Amino acid sequence: MNSTVQYGYVFDKTEQAFNKGKKVIIHKGGTGSGKTYDIMIFLIFFIALRFQNKVITVVSESKPHLDIGAIRILKNLLINSGLFSTYDFNESKSVWKCQYTGSLIEFFSADRIDKALGARRFLLYGNEINSLKFEIFDELARRSDYVIGDFNPTSQFWLEKFIQYYGDVEVILSNYTNNPFLPEVEKERIQRRASLDPNFKRIHIDCEYGIYEGLIFPNITIIPELPENLNPIYGLDFGYTNDPTALIKTAIDGDILYLDELIYRTGLTNADISKLMQQLEIKTGFDEIIADSAEPKSIDEISRYGFNIKPTVKGADSINIGIDTIKQLNIHVTQRSVNLIKELRNYSWVTDKEGNSTNKPIDAFNHGIDAFRYAVNHLVHQPKYVDYFA
Repeated sequence: MNSTVQYGYVFDKTEQAFNKGKKVIIHKGGTGSGKTYDIMIFLIFFIALRFQNKVITVVSESKPHLDIGAIRILKNLLINSGLFSTYDFNESKSVWKCQYTGSLIEFFSADRIDKALGARRFLLYGNEINSLKFEIFDELARRSDYVIGDFNPTSQFWLEKFIQYYGDVEVILSNYTNNPFLPEVEKERIQRRASLDPNFKRIHIDCEYGIYEGLIFPNITIIPELPENLNPIYGLDFGYTNDPTALIKTAIDGDILYLDELIYRTGLTNADISKLMQQLEIKTGFDEIIADSAEPKSIDEISRYGFNIKPTVKGADSINIGIDTIKQLNIHVTQRSVNLIKELRNYSWVTDKEGNSTNKPIDAFNHGIDAFRYAVNHLVHQPKYVDYFA
């Protein structure tokens, strides 16, 4: 069993605050600071492995968000430390029980949190608490001996009211420079975005609340899944080493735009993309896939697998025209579309030296958005053909 686990700044600060007797610890930090990773290390190795028969509850916005975040981190840490056993982790209930102490870590999403309300626990961890309702988190916190929360300060929410209610609260700031394990590629992305977007820098580097006047899509609705009987098409934006390939299932019904993230991964070849689309049961020769026209070779290679893939039509100011079209629709996105939701919550206009929004969107962290924009453009503006032989 590996007896050492590497941890960073956020773990250190959490341990120090806990040892000082702080009952409520809040991490206000930017993307890439390692908040979730270090806090999960704290929960496993500092709490669950040291305290007998304690209940630790991890709460987040959705089960998919937990699956690719806190739960994945927990499993990887346990596997790398020789502590993971399928007998200890209940997949159906999302609960890990430490065989050495009897303590357990349970995971709840906001849509099933009623099962945790009313129960007492030793420690509550709210992952991205700004996406949770105050009433829910407050009720859970009141029944917890210790509370840890983290969030990216994209905009002000109920935290100040929460702090007033709970008194002596430790607020810890962190950004990507505090994470010694962050890959260079991610550091470069953050630095690039911060150089282009003052609001992004304010949130993710300076750890101050963001200003949302420049947000392009300020209102989105999260839904459990897509309705049946839609006629979807698929938007595809290519990436590889630094940027992810994004495939978004897209449908318009009246004034509602439905979106579902199917692929969002780096390092995919065209053969990999085609294989994943086959696994997703996208019908070859039938389902329409609208892809970035800047990649004609990729479109040609994927078409050879039998897919009905077409290049999007780009013209003068096509990005802004697409944005204007989308803004006329009510955006409904599935809760499993974690990466797309994050993009939509951060997609903003470039600001000038005076901080005023321009009519140019930030060209970063927009891969899923570009993908469904191609699909929307095709759905709304495709030419209408007349069948003269009908």
